[in-house]
Amino acid sequence: MLEFKHFSVIQSLCRVGLAEGGAGFRKQVERLKERLSKDGAREEAAMLERLLNADAREATLVPSKVELSRTFLKGQKLTETTVPPSDRETSAPIADIILNPTPSPVAPVLTDELRMAVDAVVREWAAVEALSRAGLSPPYSSLIFGPPGTGKTLTALYLAEKLGLPVVRARIDGIVSSFLGTTARNLSNLFEFANRYQCILLLDEFDAIAKLRDDPHEVGEIKRVVNTLLQNLDSRAGIGLTIAITNHPSLLDPAVWRRFEVRLEVPAPQFEQRLELVETFLVPLKPDSHIVRFMAWITEGQTGADIRTMIDTLKRYVAMNRDTRTETAWLEALTSFAARNSGGGQDVRTKFLLSDRKELAEALDSSMVPDFTQREIADIVSKDQTTVSHWISAKRKSGNEEEGMNA
Repeated sequence: MLEFKHFSVIQSLCRVGLAEGGAGFRKQVERLKERLSKDGAREEAAMLERLLNADAREATLVPSKVELSRTFLKGQKLTETTVPPSDRETSAPIADIILNPTPSPVAPVLTDELRMAVDAVVREWAAVEALSRAGLSPPYSSLIFGPPGTGKTLTALYLAEKLGLPVVRARIDGIVSSFLGTTARNLSNLFEFANRYQCILLLDEFDAIAKLRDDPHEVGEIKRVVNTLLQNLDSRAGIGLTIAITNHPSLLDPAVWRRFEVRLEVPAPQFEQRLELVETFLVPLKPDSHIVRFMAWITEGQTGADIRTMIDTLKRYVAMNRDTRTETAWLEALTSFAARNSGGGQDVRTKFLLSDRKELAEALDSSMVPDFTQREIADIVSKDQTTVSHWISAKRKSGNEEEGMNA
């Protein structure tokens, strides 16, 4: 059976190509799958089979953009001249209007499970008339939660773009007031505004207005706010879509959870997603593939926002230093980034950049995903292959002796 050292890169290329490459690209992926199967690489062939099946389902069921029936959309259209709602006393805006939501030049990098869930929502809205004939309706509310920086807002905007609807995005700094009763009144005004228009109401930092009502540290005002929120969520059901976003789902009142038909968790990215993020953020830079895989490996435990910060730092380094073609330059840039950004609980592996090169080489050798060759490890740590081979052999010998003693 053949070994495929760079299959994770091939898999990512196939996923991107299937999304944008058309029938010709799909045919080539099918040929690759067949050849892998003949060569005995059954696991890799099965992965491509899943990608092909998922692409076929998306092509059949998930429209690029939903044309929503006006029968099921209540209210007026938002325009450039529409004035957003504001606090009556301070005139501070309590919402922003996004007429043409788009998350970024490319779709957000989602796990397969999350993309499946988002596409399911889109498909249900695309079939709104069929659902209505069966006495059903698509989901009118969605709660998106997960750690900071994982792309929750991008996911919400991606969903809005797919549904072809503008977004009324709540401004928590304008809604929350120190004056008694003002926060609840602003919240009611926000919902009244959104209910007048064909739009998605986006409630970011949702935990600020949806906290547990039995929290002993909160005053009675938060209870009034949550009660107002629940009443408005109920009244909006069947009128328009509401998407709420929070970094702290454990702070939400249980009654709030029950108001949301769809609950989407956006986790920290796994290796495949980190690799895709690194490749996307690096453009137009093109390091060797093992350097890109190393960057994805080193960012374990980090969010998409963390990865973007790292890549932006590398790009600045490249802009200031011409000699960035060698592995030494990339390692120096990454080490400089690690020194400036250590701590915070996100440096699960970046700490290896600040350690002895021998320790980094041993860690890379023990990695299962991705799998690095000794030549690649030598390039990454800027040592000759003989030295790296000696380090790794000694480490493996020591590990075997330890296992023998414990047996």
